[in-house]
Amino acid sequence: MQTPQPAPRYSAILAAAGVFLLTCGPAHISPRPPAERPSAAAQAVAKGYYVTERPENEPVVVDSEGKPVKPKVTAEFSGVPTTNDWWSSLIWQRDPKNPYSFNMFPHPLAMRAFAGGLAINYPSEPVIKGRDYMYPFDQDFLVGLDGLSAPDTRVASYSDWAVTAEWKAGDRQLRATFGHGMPFVYFTKAGPGSASVRIADGKADKVEVWRETGGAVGLTIGGRHYGLFAPTKSSWTRAGANFKSDLGGKDYFSVAALPDNKPQTLDVFRRHAYAFIKDTRVAWSYDESTATLTSTFTVKSDLKDDGKGLSSEPLLALYRHQWLRTKAPFLAYRYASPRGTMKVLSGSSFATEMKFNGVLPILPDSGSYDRGQLEKYVGKIYREPDHFPVGLSPKPDHDTYWTGKSLGKVATVAQIADAIGDKETRDQLVQALQNELENWFDGRLPGMFYYDKTWRTMIGMPQSYESGAAMNDHHFHYAYFVMASAIAGRYRPDWAKDWGAFVELLIKDAANWERDDQRFPFLRSMDVYAGHSWANGPGQYEEGNNQESSSEEMNFSTAVILWGAMTGNKAVRDLGIFLYTTQVEAIEQYWFDVDGEVFPKGFDNPTVGIVWAAGGRYDTWFDQQPVMIHGINMLPFHGGSLYLGRHPAYVKLNYETMLKRSGGFVYAWRDYALMYLALVDAKKALKLFDDDPYFLPEFGNSIAWTYYWIQNLATFGQPDPSITADVPTYAVFKNGKTRTYAAFNPGDKDRTVKFSDGFQLEAPARAMAHSKTKDSAN
Repeated sequence: MQTPQPAPRYSAILAAAGVFLLTCGPAHISPRPPAERPSAAAQAVAKGYYVTERPENEPVVVDSEGKPVKPKVTAEFSGVPTTNDWWSSLIWQRDPKNPYSFNMFPHPLAMRAFAGGLAINYPSEPVIKGRDYMYPFDQDFLVGLDGLSAPDTRVASYSDWAVTAEWKAGDRQLRATFGHGMPFVYFTKAGPGSASVRIADGKADKVEVWRETGGAVGLTIGGRHYGLFAPTKSSWTRAGANFKSDLGGKDYFSVAALPDNKPQTLDVFRRHAYAFIKDTRVAWSYDESTATLTSTFTVKSDLKDDGKGLSSEPLLALYRHQWLRTKAPFLAYRYASPRGTMKVLSGSSFATEMKFNGVLPILPDSGSYDRGQLEKYVGKIYREPDHFPVGLSPKPDHDTYWTGKSLGKVATVAQIADAIGDKETRDQLVQALQNELENWFDGRLPGMFYYDKTWRTMIGMPQSYESGAAMNDHHFHYAYFVMASAIAGRYRPDWAKDWGAFVELLIKDAANWERDDQRFPFLRSMDVYAGHSWANGPGQYEEGNNQESSSEEMNFSTAVILWGAMTGNKAVRDLGIFLYTTQVEAIEQYWFDVDGEVFPKGFDNPTVGIVWAAGGRYDTWFDQQPVMIHGINMLPFHGGSLYLGRHPAYVKLNYETMLKRSGGFVYAWRDYALMYLALVDAKKALKLFDDDPYFLPEFGNSIAWTYYWIQNLATFGQPDPSITADVPTYAVFKNGKTRTYAAFNPGDKDRTVKFSDGFQLEAPARAMAHSKTKDSAN
């Protein structure tokens, strides 16, 4: 959850005690009758329905006063309105008194829209305060036109990681294109008024002009370096600390942050200053034989000027998670950013290659545990009077988040029952999953989905944590529904066929992979350039947008992979692999800083609970207990959670820090702490589990899953990312000098799974297989 609530997400007292209030009710195991059309405003999808009329008292996409808002776009805008991006405050007027934007952070730049144009800053130094490190926006200058005072700023167009904003007042019009990895902002104008660069108040005496040549000016403001680029046959004039240009009758100019104040650097940037980017696009492909994800980032540009020696190629700055995984050649230039050093290349495209370490629907069963004890834990879940209680919802009714957590718990325990041969319990729990999912998919309250045509989104009703009002957390909430659907489909493929189209609507709401499907924006939540999603709809904060629970993002990606694998939909499966693999790289760098190269010196935390566009925060939205700050990027554990163990030394550091800051003992979320520890020391985790007679799991977890996870890792050992397989649903473990190979075969035919070290594993159709351990010399 990304928006503060009057009451915290978890009651501190109940969470510390591990006690949660449940609402008793029917067991949800008896099959429900077929859904009927709930109303004339309902739209049939597969066997279900969604509604197209907003339920009463459910605000959807509103401003801070609760009033509905429409996309803030130009008359010529032809795209699909989107939300949950780093620039969303341009399109969504969250503050009724601010029709321009909040702070935006298209690294390496930071900016904000005002009536007179675009305020720009290159925040190159961190500010560390309390639990935060931030690279805050601190306006250095405002770029606009003489006489421009627009009533608002609107979105003219956007692409995968860039946006074009428009200011219009009378016959004056200014447009600016900017985006992630762009050192430049590209401006065009129409109507009267010279281009103007107005230095921020109080900074006039900090301006130093150190070069002027061919329409370009190099200047420094308070230690930060910039270039102003008018057409090559025009010039800038200075009036006090401000700059103007009539552009020589042309309609374009650009501004850039410079990595240094060397004259030759200005000359290099001048050569690229007129390659105006007009489109950005990502594409991905997955090679099963090598488990390699290739992501290609391409920009299209127009060369605006005909000056001698100019380049048609733009300059692009890559984030750490990108430049670590590309073979593209870099120039010598570097930028500071909240995500560590950014490296610069000259070109219209680059590609990254990342290894995918696989996911499983559940861990394989080693059988090396007390079977009777596990049966008792599974039976406890089976006997619950209500498998889908209200939980800790801010409303006295079911919502998608807390229902989802229960769906995740039941789906996992159903698979554990299957693993230990308890087919009756498995079938009953799978039936419960089906029934609850159908409850939500039938277009009727108390749980249903509403499609908003204006903002092109599916919203679960009743909403919670402003999932409708501020479009928060859709990928978090719907992950649980998709995961439960994938597990139901594992055992009942016909059910997946009957309801699959509805499940894929939920996937498309957060991550539409089909650009031609204009019911939803393309990859709404995922910031393809930043490598992770944003959880807040309007990006309404001074620190930009944010995301707290990176692990719930990974729950979504895992669910998409499994759904695609279970249903044979390769496009969906590979979408999930793109999301998952990219996000793992970003999480390791920006939430965990596994290399020690991102968090600034003086920020003495091994993790952040929340990544902000401007930096990071060792905190959560709901509680400051260390276990929750660390644990919010662990939960929920599932068959795709093994990525958390890719760096054992980091896992030890992170766990030990959490334990030390908890006073040596973890009370709340103890289950997650031990499951995390089991990734590097399962025997210790098992002893701690056995020594705790009062062990109670978090609401969305179970003792059965905690016990099963720890016991099997105690046998298999640590995840081994050095070995890959030619099926996406796999895992490899290493325990001392032995390895265990596991694979799930989602197909209808038996297959041989080949691993990159030459090992082969026979995997029966629609079943899990794992090897006996194999001697390893490595």
